[in-house]
Amino acid sequence: MVFQFHPALKSLQPFLKGYLEADSRLANARASHTLFPNGYSGIFFNFGNLGKLAIKEEYQTPAVSIFGQIDQCFEAVHWPGAYSLGALLQPTALSKFLREDMAAFTNRAVDGLAVRNGLRIVYDQLREATTIESKVERLNRFFAEVFLRTPHTSTLADAAVSLLHQPLTASIKGLANQLRVSERHLEIQFKKYVGLSPKTYSLIVRFKRMEQQLQAKSTVSWQQLGFANDYYDQNHFIKDFRRFTGHTPSDYLVHNLEMGRSYLIH
Repeated sequence: MVFQFHPALKSLQPFLKGYLEADSRLANARASHTLFPNGYSGIFFNFGNLGKLAIKEEYQTPAVSIFGQIDQCFEAVHWPGAYSLGALLQPTALSKFLREDMAAFTNRAVDGLAVRNGLRIVYDQLREATTIESKVERLNRFFAEVFLRTPHTSTLADAAVSLLHQPLTASIKGLANQLRVSERHLEIQFKKYVGLSPKTYSLIVRFKRMEQQLQAKSTVSWQQLGFANDYYDQNHFIKDFRRFTGHTPSDYLVHNLEMGRSYLIH
């Protein structure tokens, strides 16, 4: 399986992180990959020999797969001849695309052709396109029609997401105070538009910072990690790491989980 990331148009980047291409058309064996939560939902167009996802349940991959936020590591299985091109959506973008409560999509993958009109046309156009440039151009046009031609109101969840990405992230109580709402109201609105609690999302953001620092390390020394102060103790760090990768930090470095890493960083 070959993975390639392609940025979205700059004007679309408030809504899309970009496009992830996964190509196993030249592979000669079935492959399974561990993926890590990264704070993005996704819409993937799948061609050839379709695979499956194992999140909390196992899903056969449909032609168009929409998945919400995922809060734990999961597995993707690909067969030779498979090809996928998907959009990684910013945290609140899927709610604006579907106009649905995102809590219903958390840790789930659904058939996109059953929930959104117009995706069949895009799927057929992608199948007919012969180059990745033309495929990305078609996706840019589609998402420009969705996100740029229709006004979208900024939500409380948008403001909270922005604050949670600041270097010195406040506690959830401090975040609610900063936004001048109750913690309960913040959690309800955040789950509606993101699909996760603010606390879980903040853990994923922290994990992403941590994973990026680990890329260049061959061994793990707790005292030398720049994110160590984010954790109460080393046991909390290991617990979060195992939840998001399925491995301890030492095992992660031994196995060198490139797929999880590429999916996460992009």
